[in-house]
Amino acid sequence: MGAGVTTFLVFALVASAFGVGSIIANKTFGAKRRRAYLQYTTYESGEEPEGETQIDFPTQHYTFAIVFVAVDVIGFVLALWGVNYRTVNDAWLPTLIVFGFTALAIVGIYYALVGERRLVI
Repeated sequence: MGAGVTTFLVFALVASAFGVGSIIANKTFGAKRRRAYLQYTTYESGEEPEGETQIDFPTQHYTFAIVFVAVDVIGFVLALWGVNYRTVNDAWLPTLIVFGFTALAIVGIYYALVGERRLVI
């Protein structure tokens, strides 16, 4: 086996042991589960809901955050592409993939900003 495969297997073994060990430690040393009728109500604190519990929650901020992350990913992919492939003539397939990825991301950003009711393909 090569050094890369051995390193990956050691990392996978350590990560798996940490995950399984955490679950076992939680079951062994963690707090015992308590069942109470209040846990099945709307609020576990015991407060009874009064009035209208449905609120209008604005999600526009999350849309802009997702668009910001999408633009960052596009910039990261394009920067890596620019570093690895300096000329378009030598790498036509990666160029096609990057342009396709960018076009798909731009369509997704447009869809997120405009909304599904106005986007008809």
